[in-house]
Amino acid sequence: MQSQITYVDSDTLTPNSEITAGRILVSSQDLAWDGLYIEKGENEGFTPDDVTVTQHYFAMNAGPAFDWEWKDGSTFKTHRYETGDLWVNPAGTPFSHRISGYNQFVLLTLDPNKILELRPDVQGPALKGQRPLLAQPYFRRQHQAQDRHLQALIQTLLVEAEMGGPNGRLFADTLTTAIATHFVNHYSLDTPVWPQLSPIERQRLGRVMDYIEAYLTDDLTLADLALQAGLSKFHFSRLFKDATGLTPHKYVQQRRIERAAQVLLRREGAIAAVAADFGFADQSHFTRVFKQVKGLTPKQFLHHSR
Repeated sequence: MQSQITYVDSDTLTPNSEITAGRILVSSQDLAWDGLYIEKGENEGFTPDDVTVTQHYFAMNAGPAFDWEWKDGSTFKTHRYETGDLWVNPAGTPFSHRISGYNQFVLLTLDPNKILELRPDVQGPALKGQRPLLAQPYFRRQHQAQDRHLQALIQTLLVEAEMGGPNGRLFADTLTTAIATHFVNHYSLDTPVWPQLSPIERQRLGRVMDYIEAYLTDDLTLADLALQAGLSKFHFSRLFKDATGLTPHKYVQQRRIERAAQVLLRREGAIAAVAADFGFADQSHFTRVFKQVKGLTPKQFLHHSR
């Protein structure tokens, strides 16, 4: 069985028929699920170059660990993907990969319109000359996500597809809404400004977002981020604030807290160690910023997450 996911050129959005995910073993193709598609497969390598998918795109490692290279600007970075690790790519975001050797995967695509159904505040016609995709809120790409909630939802959908959809479309619709809600709550920058940026500005900021995610625990500087965008520190700071509503410092702090919260769930009781890992001066500073971002202290967060 061939993959039903279409990879398109990131500039022209024309399909690239030479790129396919591999041999598909399980698919929801015949189940007519609304706005959602899932497939499980395998390949001997996957090397798409400067392509995108017009839906929100989730890839999960369904087999043994392997190295996954992804293009960051003009160079490639490498992450080791363990079983269950996820790669999250928002609709229309370009990517280039190098995956060598045998691997097993689960791929899921989510129609951007399923997000708009949850977000009546961002609905409405696209500006003249814009692609409908750009009316979406901006989502951040996530490499090597260890998201147990999203993993469980994908696994449940995969089992439903393997069994031929015995629980009906209402069950699939419920899971689709759960995935869309989780995606908005955990991967959205929640800003309507990005659609008004030029394609070049979106590419510049996309490179910066990827760099931040890759080096989140490092001592990042404004000069580092401006260099990724190819702008002066002044022009970069202004563009970033206009696009996200946050200063680079505030944005990085928020991302560190979001990532630290995931780590805390796996290392309960290690608050001081996690604070140090993410570059906070001490546990008191970490707790103060954590509460500003999450509305709870780390201890309260852990208590409510049990």
